[in-house]
Amino acid sequence: MNNQAYQKNPIKVINSLLLLLSMFFLMNCAQRKGGDSARSGQMTLAVDRQLRDIASSQIETFTRYYPDAVIKLHSSGSDKTIPQLLDRNVRAALISGEPEAVEDSLFATMHHPLRREPVARDAIVCIVNRTNPLSKLSLLELKSLFSGKESSGVTPLVTADDYRLQSVFAAAAGMPKKEIRAGSCSSETELINRVSTDNKAIGLLFRSSLDGVLKGGNGQKDVKVIPLYKEADGSSPSEPTQQNIFEGSYPLVTTVYYVYYAGDALAAGFGSWLSTKGQKAFEKSSLAPYRAFERTIILK
Repeated sequence: MNNQAYQKNPIKVINSLLLLLSMFFLMNCAQRKGGDSARSGQMTLAVDRQLRDIASSQIETFTRYYPDAVIKLHSSGSDKTIPQLLDRNVRAALISGEPEAVEDSLFATMHHPLRREPVARDAIVCIVNRTNPLSKLSLLELKSLFSGKESSGVTPLVTADDYRLQSVFAAAAGMPKKEIRAGSCSSETELINRVSTDNKAIGLLFRSSLDGVLKGGNGQKDVKVIPLYKEADGSSPSEPTQQNIFEGSYPLVTTVYYVYYAGDALAAGFGSWLSTKGQKAFEKSSLAPYRAFERTIILK
C-alpha cells in the first residue's frame, strides 16, 4: 500500500502542476486580450474638425492592419480638442498648430505627462471672391487688413471657434492675437459662402478646411486663393501647394501635432503609425507629410 501511494503521489503532483500551468496560461491570455497594446484595444481620438477626413482615413487603414484596435473619432472646433484630452474624455488628439502657452503649462504640471509628436503640415490660406482684382499679398499687407489698420473697404473674415488658426496667423504676422479684427463665421462653409457672394470679403482658413468644403462642391467656382509672400526677405509670391508647404516656401505653414498620454499603449501605437506608414496617407491628402515618405525602388 505504501509503495502504491508513493507511486501515485508524483502523478498527482504532476497533474496539479499541469492544472496550475493551464490556469496561469488562460489567465495570462485573458489579461492580454482585455488590456490594450500598441495594436489592440479601444480609444477615442479628438481632432480639429478640418482634420476629420484624413484622421478617418488613417484610422480605417490602421484598423485594417490591426483589427483588434477600435478607434472612435470625435471632431470639434480647435477650442475644444485639447480640453477633451485634459478632461480624459479622449486618449489622444490631432491638432493644427502649436498648443497655447497655457496648454503647455498644464502639460508640464500633469502627473501623467502628455507627449506631442509632429506628424504633418498644413497651411493657412487667404481666399477672396473670384472677381476680386487681388493677385498677391504680403504678410505685412495681410496683417494690416486683419488688424483694422488698412481697411480699403475690405471685410476680413475668420471662423469664430478656430482660435488655433488665429494664434498661428498672429504669430506669423508678428501681432498679438487680441489685435485681430475680423468678422466671425460659424463654420468654414459659411466663411466660403460669404466670400463667394461678396467681392469685398477676404477670409483666412486652413487649406485642409478649404479642400474639405470644396470637395463637396460648395463655392468652387466663386473663390480663389491668393499667393502670399514675406515682404521682409523680398521673396516671390508662393501658392499653398503641397510641395511649397512641405518645403516651407509658403509663409503661413503650420504643424499638425498628435498629442497623447505617455504610457498609453494604443495611443502610442497609433501615433507611431502616423509618424511612419501614415506619412504616405498624408502625402495623398490635402495636408503635406511631416517627413518625406521613403520609397523602395526595385531594379530588375
